[in-house]
Amino acid sequence: MADELINAWLADGMVRIACDRWQARKLEDAVAMGKRYFEQPVHLKSRCLSDLSYSGYSTAAGAETFTICRDIQREDVRVGAQWPCHGPVPWPSTEYRRTMRLLTDELGRIGERLMHLIGVGLRLPDFEVLAALSDDGWHHAFVQRLPSGTHELSSHGLLMITVENGTLTATPGELMEFMTNGYLGMTPLEAQVNTSSELVLSYFHEPAFELGLRPVLEPAHGYVHYGTYFTDLFMRRHPERRTTQRIKAEDRLAVLASLSKRASVGA
Repeated sequence: MADELINAWLADGMVRIACDRWQARKLEDAVAMGKRYFEQPVHLKSRCLSDLSYSGYSTAAGAETFTICRDIQREDVRVGAQWPCHGPVPWPSTEYRRTMRLLTDELGRIGERLMHLIGVGLRLPDFEVLAALSDDGWHHAFVQRLPSGTHELSSHGLLMITVENGTLTATPGELMEFMTNGYLGMTPLEAQVNTSSELVLSYFHEPAFELGLRPVLEPAHGYVHYGTYFTDLFMRRHPERRTTQRIKAEDRLAVLASLSKRASVGA
């Protein structure tokens, strides 16, 4: 199975994943919940914002997104230490939180199995190294309602699982390309949306926020601090967001630089 996964990515850049009936039910429930949320008036949806985290509601060019990052409570020491992007998810409701967590937890389990298979398929001396990187990772997800038409999806991060029209598709992201020295190239993805009632869900299986990353295939040149990578990406995508403004105003990038320096020693 490990060889089949690697060969499929090398040939097609993606692999389809079949769902059992329990997984399909979680997916159906999440899609239904996402649709109900997006059908609300804008003044209600836009309340789901945070100035600590990039979780919550956003809109751009007719596309609506609810981003789900790690749900870090305010009393957590990392929030107190002003780690960028760390804070609670501004959930619309308890039911929304429960439904989306059931799905993202399920996709996380799929991600764990895939990371294990990738390590085996790449014949790594320590085939669990990639799985270990994503243990307690900064996994996140987009729930999106997009206008009719063709839309380019984000291909950032390590491993992406896209849910579209009831189908799961796993693709390597740009960090996977970095980690494998280009052997597993990032797969650009597009979503074909026919009606405004369709939802696209994208899950990103990621390394831990504080980790420093170096390629697992030789030659192992280059270094990426994941927290810096994620923060820079979202600051560029959301320059006017209160979260971005707070990171700048409170010089949280200095905290990030300290985390990156510390991680580089052991990477």
